[in-house]
Amino acid sequence: MKQLITKSIGFFLNAAAVIAPGWAANFAFNLLCKVRRAGISEKGKAFFEKATQHTLLLEKNTAVLHKWGSGPKNILFLHGWESNSQRWLPYYNMLEKEKYTIYALDAPGHGMSGGDKLNVEVFRQAIEAALARIGPIDTIIGHSLSNTAVGYCYIMNPNVDVKKFIVMGAASGMDAVFTYFKEILGLSIRSVANLSKKVNTIFKIPHQEVKLMSFLDKVTQPVLVIHDKNDAVTPFKPIENVLKKHPKINTYITCGLKHDLKAEEVYAKVIAFIDS
Repeated sequence: MKQLITKSIGFFLNAAAVIAPGWAANFAFNLLCKVRRAGISEKGKAFFEKATQHTLLLEKNTAVLHKWGSGPKNILFLHGWESNSQRWLPYYNMLEKEKYTIYALDAPGHGMSGGDKLNVEVFRQAIEAALARIGPIDTIIGHSLSNTAVGYCYIMNPNVDVKKFIVMGAASGMDAVFTYFKEILGLSIRSVANLSKKVNTIFKIPHQEVKLMSFLDKVTQPVLVIHDKNDAVTPFKPIENVLKKHPKINTYITCGLKHDLKAEEVYAKVIAFIDS
C-alpha cells in the first residue's frame, strides 16, 4: 500500500510537470525536504543532558549545537538524514574529554532543532554557523547526507579552518540524491529536469558541482573515507570509482555493516584517525 501511494504521488507529479511545471517543481522540492523526525532514546536524552546547547540562527531556520568536554582540540560530529546527534554517543565514550572539546550538530528538523524540513543548502548554512561558533577544528566527522553538505561548504570555501575530515557512508553527490528520489517516486525525465532547475535556484552553486569527487579534487587536508560494500542507501560502486581516482585518500571499507556503520571496529578506526 505504501509503495502504491508513493508511485501515485510520482504519477501526479509527472502529470503536473507538463501542465504546471513551476508548481510541480516546488511541490517535489518540498516533498524532498520533508523530514520524518527520528526519536531520541532515553540514553540519547541522558547524553544530551551532559552537554551544553547553543542555538544557531540561520537565514530562515535554527539548529542546535551540543558541546561536551573542555580539551584544546575541537571535534565536530555531523549526523545524516533523519538521524540526530545521539548516534555519536559511542565516540563520546571513547574520546578523552581533557584532550578534546566535542561538538555535535542537530540539523534543522532533526534532534533538538526545530522545524520539519532540511535540504543541503540549509545544512551548509548550519555547518558554517557551527564553524563560526566553534573556531578552528581538528576533525570533522560526517555521516551520510552531512558529507554532501560538508563537501558543498569546502567547494565554496577551501580555506575553512579544519585539519582533518572523516567521511562515513557518503553519497557520491547530489546526482545520487536525485537518482534515489527518481526511483522511489518513479519520476519522469521532465519532472527530474524541473526539480533540478528548482534546486539550482536554492543552491549557491550549480548542484551538479556538489559531489564527493569535487571535494576530493580540492581538499588538501587528510581525509578518511569509511564505507560499506553492502550499503543500500549510498551504494558503494560510485564511491569505489571515486576512490580509484584518489589512491592517496585513507580508506576503511567494511562488509556487512550497511549504511549505519555502527560497530566497534569503525569506532576504533575513527578514534585512531582523530588521534593521529
